Amino acid sequence: MAAFDPYHRWLGIPPGEQPPNHYRLLGVPLFESDPDVIETAVERQTVFLRTFQIGPQSELAERILNEIASAQVTLLESIGYHDVPDVGSSNQFVASPFSWNVV
Repeated sequence: MAAFDPYHRWLGIPPGEQPPNHYRLLGVPLFESDPDVIETAVERQTVFLRTFQIGPQSELAERILNEIASAQVTLLESIGYHDVPDVGSSNQFVASPFSWNVV
């Protein structure tokens, strides 16, 4: 039996496109520059992936949630967006098995 592939199973990213770039991870077009589109994509992926935080693949869900947060910061900073969340200090985008609040 093949190993579980969360990128493919959860996000529809086939093995040939892995590891995904930040845009692919968020499901937005390459070089998307609209901060609202990026923020909405982060929200969508975060809400979806949090459904897997409690279950047999919780560690993988946490890892990908952290990748989503990193992609958010990187992409927003790359377009000069000034309201980039400080993921390191607030932990608002870091996965927690007891946190179901949508940020």
